[in-house]
Amino acid sequence: MEKRGVALVGSCLVDELLPVVHPGELTYVDADRFVSDTELKAERRQHSVGGMALNVGVDLAKIAAGYPVAVIGKVGADARADLIRQILHQHGISSDFLLVDPQHETSWTQVIYVQMADERIERIFRHTLGAMGAFRPEEVLLEPLADYRIVMVGYGLLLPQFDLEEAQVGTRMALLLQRLQQAGHLTAVDFVSPSAENLFKFIRYRQTLKYVDICCINDDQAMALAGCTNPAAACRALVDRHGAGMAVVHCGAVGPNYAYRAGQTLIQRPNFVIKPEEIAGNAGAGDAFSAGFLHGFHQRWEIERCLDFAAAAAAISLRDASTTGAMRSEAEILTFMQNGKRVEPCS
Repeated sequence: MEKRGVALVGSCLVDELLPVVHPGELTYVDADRFVSDTELKAERRQHSVGGMALNVGVDLAKIAAGYPVAVIGKVGADARADLIRQILHQHGISSDFLLVDPQHETSWTQVIYVQMADERIERIFRHTLGAMGAFRPEEVLLEPLADYRIVMVGYGLLLPQFDLEEAQVGTRMALLLQRLQQAGHLTAVDFVSPSAENLFKFIRYRQTLKYVDICCINDDQAMALAGCTNPAAACRALVDRHGAGMAVVHCGAVGPNYAYRAGQTLIQRPNFVIKPEEIAGNAGAGDAFSAGFLHGFHQRWEIERCLDFAAAAAAISLRDASTTGAMRSEAEILTFMQNGKRVEPCS
């Protein structure tokens, strides 16, 4: 029987999203206790699900293609875990794959948006590893995933037990990816961007790429992992030098985005123009891109169309401060893809 569906293994957490602030601006953590709604515009906080597994899983469910979506991770026995289950059920995703760790709290991230002097919005993340810090590759059971076509694992560098060094294959994550390939699944990975302090851990993943069918990462990650100074060269190197089946590199708001397979021509596609007033936040944009690309790939579209759909999904995701709040159906994304203005290439 033909495999169908996408399973997401990894980061399951709750995001606390703080409003955009200017450097030096005073904000209040507890303003909602003392200030009326009409005076609270700059102080509202939002809570949403976060992490690769939840973001991509919910995005795929909202795209609503009709194939199964599974989310596999570890949570604590607390209110944040209840919120995660509530969001999964709301989108028709089973919470049965979530492991419960009574010793650790559910992972969470505080996302702080800062408006820079040039009007760019940057993000600061404060992360609590919690239960996902204790999640181990060997805890992922393959039997319940037997019918799923694609299994994506991530984020590398945010899963300490997966990042551990393993001789010959680079990381402990490779052992899971190898098992998945042997069971007939297509594998995909994603990472958080490395800092100077943990770059040595990131380099371990070079050996792991030979067990990756789709390496879908951003330009900074691709250049650091491949040891290249431009994203196009990095996209090729992830495949030709390090053994990934296919590399997909997304390059932020300006783009362009790239895809490459061994022996084929590098594919380059432009991004879509988004007006500044339409941008509520960029948390989850990379995951929206991954969801869009995986959807198209699962549906066996041409790679160029997958890249365009992924770019459209990422552009749409910017309209909400949460990671998944703005995602739309396949039909709506295709309409945006057809009518959206493209970023002009630099001369």
